[in-house]
Amino acid sequence: MEKLDQLIPPRPFTNVSSTTSATHSRATLLSPRDTYCRGDQLDVLLEMRDHLGRRKEYGGDFLRARIFSPALKAGASGKVTDFNNGTYLVSFTLFWEGQVSLSVLLIHPSEGVSALWRARNQGYDRVNFTGQFANGTSPVFSKCGLTLHTTAELCEYLDYRDQEAFYCLKPPRVPCEALTHVTTRNADISYIRQKEWALFHRSNVGVEIMKNFASIKVSACGTLKYFDLHGVGPFKTHVLLDAERHTLIQWKKHGHPFITQSLFSVKDDNYIPREIDRIAGDKDTAIVITLGQHLRPFPIKIFIRRAINVQKAIERLFLRSPETKVILKTENTRRLFDNAEMFSDFHGYIQNLIMRDIFMDLNVGIIDAWDMTIADSTNNIHPPDYVIENQINMFLNYIC
Repeated sequence: MEKLDQLIPPRPFTNVSSTTSATHSRATLLSPRDTYCRGDQLDVLLEMRDHLGRRKEYGGDFLRARIFSPALKAGASGKVTDFNNGTYLVSFTLFWEGQVSLSVLLIHPSEGVSALWRARNQGYDRVNFTGQFANGTSPVFSKCGLTLHTTAELCEYLDYRDQEAFYCLKPPRVPCEALTHVTTRNADISYIRQKEWALFHRSNVGVEIMKNFASIKVSACGTLKYFDLHGVGPFKTHVLLDAERHTLIQWKKHGHPFITQSLFSVKDDNYIPREIDRIAGDKDTAIVITLGQHLRPFPIKIFIRRAINVQKAIERLFLRSPETKVILKTENTRRLFDNAEMFSDFHGYIQNLIMRDIFMDLNVGIIDAWDMTIADSTNNIHPPDYVIENQINMFLNYIC
């Protein structure tokens, strides 16, 4: 409660004219551009003013921000940062392409927020509870509630473990255990002061601040660039780099066994646990691990040992960097008529069960490629692009 009271401090209120006005407040698009790229962050600076146009000197306004594209039926919320001096930074991530509209609503001014917080914590009597007790053919009704300030005898319905309680006035000659039903009615009680009610008039709730802003255009810019590490063959380490957004994506094959007729280098090979141990990790690091297809031809104990070693490496990673995101991608299904003894999807099914059991207690995400490729009936170890796109979208849901 102390933290909440600090978050929602009392704000002085004399009249509506001195409270925050959406109409008089100003919104400024920071670093505006003609075209934005999908994935960009768009920032809006809000300078709040009262109904007389005077700059607000404190924060606490309740704002709701979103971007939306009605034609695409797409929308996303924005993040609001309160600088506690009358200014706010509203940040949006541009998740999709096309025309995108911006909206920031002033739901309640800080003075209204303060009034709501004070009133909410002032009493338990805004709702009247009535209990119905069984009593032969004529039920008996009695006043109930979360608290009852009375010296009369009460029926106490207490959860001893969690200390949650509900009370009713005990009806004469009726046992407390006879309570069968409860109904409620709103009480004609308010802790909002009379002059404060103007803050909650329909014309003052949910007013648009950015009504004069035009929509923006978002394009697929493809800012990730391939970075050549000068390896040999298709199974070398691949790197994509976006220097402007400080984003690096790296793909690396796992250590033995790796099954392919193509010649591949083992100069910088490492088993997955060793690779994980080399990662420092932080809130901006995400690791995706897929394991299984190349282990299908071997006794299951090889797979189990590898999965346990990966699990232990993730535990070590979480000890030094618990905010690192780790996602497991399950196996794709493959052609039904491949060498069944070595590569049957039955082997993949068993490995899927083992993976889920071993990683059950770890805070890791799952990209269920097994389920996706069954649903699309692709039967291809390297499924079509649209299936891979769905798998990537699920990965982005974990990290965005």
